[in-house]
Amino acid sequence: MKKVVLLGAGYANMALLKSLPSNVWNENEYEFLLISNTPLHYFSVLLHEVASGVCEEEITLPLNAILPKNVKFIQDKVIRIEQNLIQAENDTYEYNILVVGLGFQSDNFGIVGIKEYADSIVNYQGALALKQKIVNALRDYAVKGDVESFKIAVCGAGFTGIEFIGSFVDELVQIRKELNIHQEKIKITCIEAMPNILPMFNPKLSSSAKTYLEEKNITFELGCKILECEKDGIIVEKNGQKEKIDASLIIWTAGVKGNQVMEDSTFFTTQRSKVEINAYLQPINQANQELMQNVFVIGDCAALKDPLTQRFYPPTAQMAMQQGEFLAKLLVQKLQGKNFSEEFSYKPKGTICSIGSQYAIGYVGKMNIKGKSALWLKRAIEANWKFKLAGLKAFSKTF
Repeated sequence: MKKVVLLGAGYANMALLKSLPSNVWNENEYEFLLISNTPLHYFSVLLHEVASGVCEEEITLPLNAILPKNVKFIQDKVIRIEQNLIQAENDTYEYNILVVGLGFQSDNFGIVGIKEYADSIVNYQGALALKQKIVNALRDYAVKGDVESFKIAVCGAGFTGIEFIGSFVDELVQIRKELNIHQEKIKITCIEAMPNILPMFNPKLSSSAKTYLEEKNITFELGCKILECEKDGIIVEKNGQKEKIDASLIIWTAGVKGNQVMEDSTFFTTQRSKVEINAYLQPINQANQELMQNVFVIGDCAALKDPLTQRFYPPTAQMAMQQGEFLAKLLVQKLQGKNFSEEFSYKPKGTICSIGSQYAIGYVGKMNIKGKSALWLKRAIEANWKFKLAGLKAFSKTF
């Protein structure tokens, strides 16, 4: 019996499994196995809300309740990928067809001190831990009654950084009230090397987001190249001069790369823990290219070039879902021994960045949107994904 092994339970692999036609499960020539280090599918685009304390279980769905019944789930941590074999923490697993849909990790770009002194938002457990660390730090600060303010530095003004700040500054109102901390005692600074925030949006939208946060007392240090991270602050270069930005707590959101498993697997040729793939989502430019015929890489570990610009697409949930849906069609044909000539083509449907509970910016097609209408649309998209995975029961409190 052929074994189709899927690694990771993120957007890409879940979209794949939910897109497979029902007749696939009637075949007895192959079996599907999903390996993940967590029993949950979590909405990684909402990890910032877990870290900020806005939500927790609401962004997770138990795999045993949403996987097709013919898919066997094994909770194990993948260590390394080899030819026809997966090395994991608890066991080894053979495969005939492999789909790598593992998640991402923080990229510190070799900057000294980031690993030791900064926290990142890359997975569900890490986001929960960061939430608790923030609350504990603020609680200690309130008890000590320090004269100095409590300073939080967020490194990076891309999606994760800005969405976290927007979410946290709203949640902070209640936290301050509970701990009896005056507003002026907590300082939040966002440090960014680029001259503006959210560079993926047009300048007017980015400016509106910046103004919205500045009105909530967020300070932006733009055009600051981060040189080093220390226990109590960030060393930056601004206008050719070195300076230190003090911080009681440092959160790193300035970059991500593919899963460490890819880098640790000599089976693959990688760059920034990513594997370059072609229009059929298969690895290319590999030292072991002849061994890649039955291997597919989707989601955060995949590096796919835009055929028009020849630049790599940024990793997004939208991209991962479209790759999963496409690969479902390809796999059906492959498992039946048929040729498949259709190539993957990414079709962006728009992008929305939430900035707290009352504001968002984004675009759909050529139309720019901002304010509550943008926020409502983002929530509708998230609800649609939840419905696709679990139907109406996903919205039940007993699910």
